Amino acid sequence: MHSKKSDGKNLPDYFSFGWMMLISLCITLCLNWPTMNSRFWHTFTQDWYHIACANTFATVFIMITFTNIFTSYLDSKWLWEKDLWKRLVFQILLGFMAPILICYFFSWISFYFLNVNISSTRYIRNMSSLLVLICIMINLLHVVYYYMYRSSEWLNSTAGKPKPAPVLYLFIPDGKGEKKIATAAIAYIYVENGTTYIQHHNSDLDVCFIALDSIYKKLDEASFFKATRSYIVSSAAVEGYVKIPHKGLKVRLQPETPEPINVSRSKAPLFIDWLKTDS
Repeated sequence: MHSKKSDGKNLPDYFSFGWMMLISLCITLCLNWPTMNSRFWHTFTQDWYHIACANTFATVFIMITFTNIFTSYLDSKWLWEKDLWKRLVFQILLGFMAPILICYFFSWISFYFLNVNISSTRYIRNMSSLLVLICIMINLLHVVYYYMYRSSEWLNSTAGKPKPAPVLYLFIPDGKGEKKIATAAIAYIYVENGTTYIQHHNSDLDVCFIALDSIYKKLDEASFFKATRSYIVSSAAVEGYVKIPHKGLKVRLQPETPEPINVSRSKAPLFIDWLKTDS
Protein backbone atom coordinates (compact mmCIF):
# COMPACT_ATOMS: atom_id res chain seq x y z
CA MET A 1 0.00 0.00 0.00
CA HIS A 2 2.95 2.27 0.65
CA SER A 3 6.04 2.94 -1.37
CA LYS A 4 9.19 1.17 -0.22
CA LYS A 5 11.64 3.99 -0.70
CA SER A 6 13.75 5.32 2.13
CA ASP A 7 15.53 8.60 2.72
CA GLY A 8 18.74 6.87 3.78
CA LYS A 9 17.89 6.92 7.49
CA ASN A 10 15.68 3.82 7.44
CA LEU A 11 12.57 6.00 7.45
CA PRO A 12 9.49 5.08 5.41
CA ASP A 13 7.74 6.97 2.67
CA TYR A 14 4.02 6.70 3.11
CA PHE A 15 1.10 6.73 0.68
CA SER A 16 2.16 6.92 -2.95
CA PHE A 17 0.29 9.22 -5.35
CA GLY A 18 -1.73 6.37 -6.83
CA TRP A 19 -2.86 5.10 -3.44
CA MET A 20 -3.79 8.61 -2.31
CA MET A 21 -5.99 8.94 -5.40
CA LEU A 22 -7.61 5.56 -4.81
CA ILE A 23 -8.25 6.15 -1.10
CA SER A 24 -9.67 9.61 -1.80
CA LEU A 25 -11.99 8.17 -4.44
CA CYS A 26 -13.24 5.41 -2.12
CA ILE A 27 -13.91 7.85 0.72
CA THR A 28 -15.64 10.23 -1.69
CA LEU A 29 -17.99 7.52 -2.93
CA CYS A 30 -18.73 6.37 0.61
CA LEU A 31 -19.60 9.88 1.77
CA ASN A 32 -21.58 10.92 -1.30
CA TRP A 33 -23.32 7.71 -2.30
CA PRO A 34 -26.97 8.59 -2.93
CA THR A 35 -29.80 6.89 -1.10
CA MET A 36 -31.55 4.01 -2.77
CA ASN A 37 -34.82 5.48 -4.05
CA SER A 38 -36.60 6.20 -7.29
CA ARG A 39 -34.22 9.07 -8.06
CA PHE A 40 -31.05 7.06 -7.37
CA TRP A 41 -29.71 7.05 -10.95
CA HIS A 42 -30.96 10.55 -11.61
CA THR A 43 -28.72 11.85 -8.81
CA PHE A 44 -25.57 10.86 -10.69
CA THR A 45 -26.47 13.24 -13.53
CA GLN A 46 -26.94 16.33 -11.36
CA ASP A 47 -24.36 19.12 -11.40
CA TRP A 48 -24.63 19.70 -7.65
CA TYR A 49 -23.73 16.04 -7.08
CA HIS A 50 -20.66 16.32 -9.30
CA ILE A 51 -19.56 19.46 -7.44
CA ALA A 52 -20.06 17.77 -4.06
CA CYS A 53 -18.02 14.74 -5.14
CA ALA A 54 -15.25 16.89 -6.58
CA ASN A 55 -15.08 18.99 -3.42
CA THR A 56 -15.01 15.92 -1.16
CA PHE A 57 -12.37 14.21 -3.29
CA ALA A 58 -10.13 17.28 -3.29
CA THR A 59 -10.57 17.80 0.45
CA VAL A 60 -9.65 14.20 1.34
CA PHE A 61 -6.74 14.19 -1.12
CA ILE A 62 -5.36 17.40 0.37
CA MET A 63 -5.71 15.96 3.88
CA ILE A 64 -3.79 12.79 3.00
CA THR A 65 -1.13 14.76 1.14
CA PHE A 66 -0.40 17.17 3.96
CA THR A 67 -0.53 14.40 6.56
CA ASN A 68 2.12 12.60 4.50
CA ILE A 69 4.26 15.72 4.22
CA PHE A 70 4.08 16.66 7.89
CA THR A 71 4.53 13.08 9.12
CA SER A 72 7.60 12.55 6.92
CA TYR A 73 9.03 15.81 8.23
CA LEU A 74 8.43 14.74 11.83
CA ASP A 75 10.05 11.36 11.12
CA SER A 76 13.25 13.18 10.22
CA LYS A 77 13.11 15.23 13.43
CA TRP A 78 11.79 12.98 16.19
CA LEU A 79 11.53 9.21 16.00
CA TRP A 80 8.58 7.62 17.76
CA GLU A 81 10.76 5.14 19.66
CA LYS A 82 13.17 7.80 20.95
CA ASP A 83 11.08 10.94 21.59
CA LEU A 84 7.60 9.54 22.09
CA TRP A 85 5.92 12.42 23.94
CA LYS A 86 7.51 15.21 21.91
CA ARG A 87 6.65 13.36 18.72
CA LEU A 88 3.07 12.77 19.88
CA VAL A 89 2.54 16.48 20.60
CA PHE A 90 3.88 17.59 17.23
CA GLN A 91 2.05 14.79 15.44
CA ILE A 92 -1.21 16.11 16.88
CA LEU A 93 -0.33 19.68 15.92
CA LEU A 94 1.11 19.08 12.45
CA GLY A 95 -0.11 15.65 11.44
CA PHE A 96 -3.66 16.05 12.73
CA MET A 97 -4.77 19.63 13.37
CA ALA A 98 -2.88 21.31 10.52
CA PRO A 99 -4.35 19.10 7.72
CA ILE A 100 -7.86 19.64 9.10
CA LEU A 101 -7.40 23.43 9.16
CA ILE A 102 -6.00 23.34 5.62
CA CYS A 103 -9.06 21.36 4.50
CA TYR A 104 -11.40 23.88 6.10
CA PHE A 105 -9.55 26.70 4.35
CA PHE A 106 -9.79 24.88 1.01
CA SER A 107 -13.53 24.31 1.53
CA TRP A 108 -14.04 28.00 2.30
CA ILE A 109 -12.24 28.97 -0.93
CA SER A 110 -14.19 26.46 -3.03
CA PHE A 111 -17.51 27.69 -1.61
CA TYR A 112 -16.41 31.27 -2.21
CA PHE A 113 -15.86 30.62 -5.93
CA LEU A 114 -19.25 28.92 -6.05
CA ASN A 115 -20.76 32.13 -4.63
CA VAL A 116 -22.01 30.25 -1.58
CA ASN A 117 -21.57 31.42 2.00
CA ILE A 118 -20.18 28.33 3.74
CA SER A 119 -21.43 29.52 7.12
CA SER A 120 -25.00 29.52 5.83
CA THR A 121 -24.80 25.84 4.91
CA ARG A 122 -24.64 22.68 7.01
CA TYR A 123 -21.32 21.70 5.45
CA ILE A 124 -19.12 22.55 8.43
CA ARG A 125 -21.47 20.89 10.91
CA ASN A 126 -21.87 17.75 8.82
CA MET A 127 -18.28 17.40 7.67
CA SER A 128 -16.42 18.33 10.86
CA SER A 129 -16.78 14.99 12.58
CA LEU A 130 -16.08 13.13 9.33
CA LEU A 131 -12.90 15.08 8.64
CA VAL A 132 -11.68 14.46 12.19
CA LEU A 133 -12.44 10.74 11.92
CA ILE A 134 -10.74 10.44 8.53
CA CYS A 135 -7.66 12.29 9.78
CA ILE A 136 -7.45 10.05 12.86
CA MET A 137 -7.60 6.94 10.67
CA ILE A 138 -4.90 8.28 8.33
CA ASN A 139 -2.62 9.10 11.25
CA LEU A 140 -3.14 5.66 12.75
CA LEU A 141 -2.25 4.07 9.41
CA HIS A 142 0.94 6.11 9.32
CA VAL A 143 1.91 5.07 12.84
CA VAL A 144 1.18 1.39 12.18
CA TYR A 145 3.17 1.40 8.96
CA TYR A 146 6.01 3.30 10.63
CA TYR A 147 6.45 0.59 13.26
CA MET A 148 6.04 -2.20 10.70
CA TYR A 149 8.72 -0.64 8.51
CA ARG A 150 11.07 0.15 11.37
CA SER A 151 10.67 -3.29 12.98
CA SER A 152 11.74 -4.96 9.75
CA GLU A 153 14.80 -2.70 9.68
CA TRP A 154 15.58 -3.54 13.31
CA LEU A 155 15.28 -7.27 12.65
CA ASN A 156 17.47 -7.06 9.56
CA SER A 157 20.13 -5.04 11.36
CA THR A 158 20.11 -7.46 14.28
CA ALA A 159 20.33 -10.50 12.01
CA GLY A 160 23.12 -8.90 10.02
CA LYS A 161 25.38 -8.33 13.01
CA PRO A 162 28.09 -10.97 13.25
CA LYS A 163 28.29 -12.78 16.55
CA PRO A 164 31.38 -11.78 18.57
CA ALA A 165 34.16 -14.34 18.40
CA PRO A 166 34.51 -16.45 21.56
CA VAL A 167 37.31 -15.36 23.86
CA LEU A 168 40.37 -17.50 24.58
CA TYR A 169 40.89 -15.97 28.01
CA LEU A 170 38.66 -14.70 30.79
CA PHE A 171 39.73 -11.78 32.93
CA ILE A 172 38.26 -11.89 36.42
CA PRO A 173 38.66 -9.39 39.27
CA ASP A 174 41.67 -10.16 41.46
CA GLY A 175 42.28 -7.64 44.22
CA LYS A 176 43.06 -4.32 42.56
CA GLY A 177 43.71 -5.96 39.22
CA GLU A 178 42.53 -8.86 37.10
CA LYS A 179 43.47 -12.50 36.72
CA LYS A 180 43.83 -14.09 33.30
CA ILE A 181 42.29 -17.55 32.90
CA ALA A 182 42.53 -19.62 29.72
CA THR A 183 39.11 -20.94 28.73
CA ALA A 184 40.74 -24.25 27.73
CA ALA A 185 41.70 -24.76 31.40
CA ILE A 186 38.10 -24.40 32.64
CA ALA A 187 36.20 -27.58 33.51
CA TYR A 188 32.99 -25.91 34.61
CA ILE A 189 31.63 -22.71 36.10
CA TYR A 190 28.91 -22.70 38.71
CA VAL A 191 27.03 -20.48 41.12
CA GLU A 192 26.65 -21.35 44.78
CA ASN A 193 25.03 -19.09 47.38
CA GLY A 194 25.16 -16.18 44.95
CA THR A 195 28.89 -16.52 44.26
CA THR A 196 30.35 -17.63 40.92
CA TYR A 197 33.16 -20.20 40.95
CA ILE A 198 35.46 -21.30 38.13
CA GLN A 199 36.62 -24.91 38.46
CA HIS A 200 39.79 -25.82 36.54
CA HIS A 201 40.67 -29.21 35.09
CA ASN A 202 43.65 -29.38 37.48
CA SER A 203 41.30 -28.92 40.48
CA ASP A 204 42.19 -25.24 41.03
CA LEU A 205 39.23 -23.09 42.01
CA ASP A 206 38.75 -19.37 41.40
CA VAL A 207 36.10 -17.06 42.79
CA CYS A 208 34.60 -14.81 40.15
CA PHE A 209 32.27 -11.88 40.85
CA ILE A 210 30.73 -11.91 37.38
CA ALA A 211 27.22 -13.11 36.54
CA LEU A 212 27.01 -16.57 34.99
CA ASP A 213 25.11 -15.35 31.92
CA SER A 214 27.70 -12.65 31.25
CA ILE A 215 30.46 -15.26 31.26
CA TYR A 216 28.50 -17.65 29.04
CA LYS A 217 28.10 -15.00 26.33
CA LYS A 218 31.88 -14.81 26.01
CA LEU A 219 32.51 -18.55 25.76
CA ASP A 220 32.61 -20.78 22.70
CA GLU A 221 29.24 -22.55 22.50
CA ALA A 222 30.94 -25.48 20.78
CA SER A 223 33.01 -26.14 23.91
CA PHE A 224 30.72 -24.93 26.70
CA PHE A 225 27.09 -25.69 27.47
CA LYS A 226 24.81 -24.13 30.06
CA ALA A 227 23.49 -27.37 31.51
CA THR A 228 21.41 -25.80 34.29
CA ARG A 229 20.72 -22.36 35.66
CA SER A 230 23.73 -22.73 37.92
CA TYR A 231 26.23 -24.67 35.79
CA ILE A 232 28.20 -24.08 32.61
CA VAL A 233 30.14 -27.20 31.69
CA SER A 234 33.04 -27.82 29.34
CA SER A 235 32.79 -30.78 26.99
CA ALA A 236 36.30 -31.82 28.06
CA ALA A 237 35.09 -32.21 31.64
CA VAL A 238 32.15 -34.49 30.79
CA GLU A 239 32.89 -38.12 31.63
CA GLY A 240 29.45 -39.35 30.70
CA TYR A 241 25.77 -39.15 31.48
CA VAL A 242 22.91 -41.33 32.63
CA LYS A 243 19.40 -41.04 31.24
CA ILE A 244 16.74 -40.60 33.91
CA PRO A 245 13.29 -41.71 32.67
CA HIS A 246 10.87 -38.79 32.28
CA LYS A 247 13.35 -36.39 33.90
CA GLY A 248 16.37 -35.87 31.65
CA LEU A 249 20.03 -36.60 32.21
CA LYS A 250 22.41 -36.90 35.12
CA VAL A 251 25.84 -35.70 33.99
CA ARG A 252 29.18 -36.86 35.43
CA LEU A 253 31.99 -34.32 35.43
CA GLN A 254 35.65 -34.45 36.33
CA PRO A 255 36.57 -32.89 38.72
CA GLU A 256 33.45 -33.89 40.62
CA THR A 257 30.84 -31.24 41.26
CA PRO A 258 29.60 -30.14 44.70
CA GLU A 259 26.11 -31.27 43.70
CA PRO A 260 24.58 -33.52 40.99
CA ILE A 261 24.16 -31.99 37.53
CA ASN A 262 20.70 -32.85 36.26
CA VAL A 263 19.94 -31.63 32.74
CA SER A 264 16.22 -31.09 32.17
CA ARG A 265 14.24 -33.24 29.76
CA SER A 266 13.81 -30.34 27.33
CA LYS A 267 17.55 -29.63 27.27
CA ALA A 268 18.67 -33.26 27.18
CA PRO A 269 18.57 -33.70 23.35
CA LEU A 270 20.46 -30.42 22.90
CA PHE A 271 23.08 -31.49 25.42
CA ILE A 272 23.62 -34.86 23.72
CA ASP A 273 23.90 -33.25 20.27
CA TRP A 274 26.35 -30.67 21.61
CA LEU A 275 28.47 -33.30 23.33
CA LYS A 276 28.66 -35.59 20.29
CA THR A 277 29.28 -32.72 17.88
CA ASP A 278 32.19 -31.42 19.93
CA SER A 279 33.73 -34.84 20.25
